[in-house]
Amino acid sequence: MNLGKKSPADPSLSVQVSQPAPCQQRLQISVSSHGVQPVRDLIVQEFRKEAAIAGFRKGKAPRQLVEQKYPSEIREETVRRLTRQVLEQVTEEKKLKPVGPFEVIKLDFDDQQGLKLEAQVEVEPEFKLADYKGLAASAPGTDVSAEDIQQALAQLQESAAQLVPVEEGKPKEKKVPALDDEFAKDVGFEKLEDLRQHLEAKLREQKQQQRRGRIEQSLTDALLGRHQFEVPPKLVERQAEKLTRDFQMRLLLSGVPEDQAAQELAKYTEQLRTNAIRLVKLTFILDRIAEKESLSVTQDELVDRLWKLSKRWNKDPAQVRQWLDSQGLWPSVISSIRQDKTMALLADSAKISEESKSLAT
Repeated sequence: MNLGKKSPADPSLSVQVSQPAPCQQRLQISVSSHGVQPVRDLIVQEFRKEAAIAGFRKGKAPRQLVEQKYPSEIREETVRRLTRQVLEQVTEEKKLKPVGPFEVIKLDFDDQQGLKLEAQVEVEPEFKLADYKGLAASAPGTDVSAEDIQQALAQLQESAAQLVPVEEGKPKEKKVPALDDEFAKDVGFEKLEDLRQHLEAKLREQKQQQRRGRIEQSLTDALLGRHQFEVPPKLVERQAEKLTRDFQMRLLLSGVPEDQAAQELAKYTEQLRTNAIRLVKLTFILDRIAEKESLSVTQDELVDRLWKLSKRWNKDPAQVRQWLDSQGLWPSVISSIRQDKTMALLADSAKISEESKSLAT
């Protein structure tokens, strides 16, 4: 029986939906005994197939005896399955977009009276998508100057400096190696020019990465400024908890004692929550843009991301995929790729102005 098909001849399901707060839907659901019966009959039949009752072969015991032997088990499974099916059906028919599990507030069940259920769930926020193409962004350039290369060489020289004795009884003197082909060989290159070219390439890569990050930050600020809406509180709480765990782990891995790390965390509680709100809001905006632009994730992109993750973690790709699946994180990987593509689309259409060197640094 389709519980959602309500008609004068079969009024099995009654649903009332209200919105007690932004991003929250409350459902009041009634399922008549007429709607409960098919689900209960199926469960009784399943119990009957597995029931071990003296005097009867497995699966051959009369229904009445099975119901007498397993009354509480049948009732619990009926409530569990009926609740799940009803919530799934109402979600589809009412076009709800949950961002978390349903919370059952009140539940009354009786075989003869049916099911009365009150539940609530956080859903995606409703907002109008503002213009997102041609956004203004500012970013530093990627040119590498002779001064940049010389500075990098000087830092490398400094790191290779040694303390050498001068005269007996006097403190040692720091000796910085000369910038020549011998120095280049000491750090793994054939000659000094090769070292210069290597440093230039690394500096350019760093500047390109900095530029991408600055553009993304500008676009993020612009998008958040153009979209004002409430976000699901529990979703924000989960994101804030994740940011807090990540921050705490970075502190501990950097050598900060546990009690000091806890004190540092306390200082940044509000900032971490603000960041969580921004991240959650940005995710909804990017997902809406991706949907409008029909952006999808290809199999090749998934394979490429999996390969990069396995390389970073020094694990076999199959092991990485298995772990991601076990933690329920594979959908997050797909979402991350989609958001990266969306941000790239925004960057391609953005009006980017160059930052001055002093501002970039």
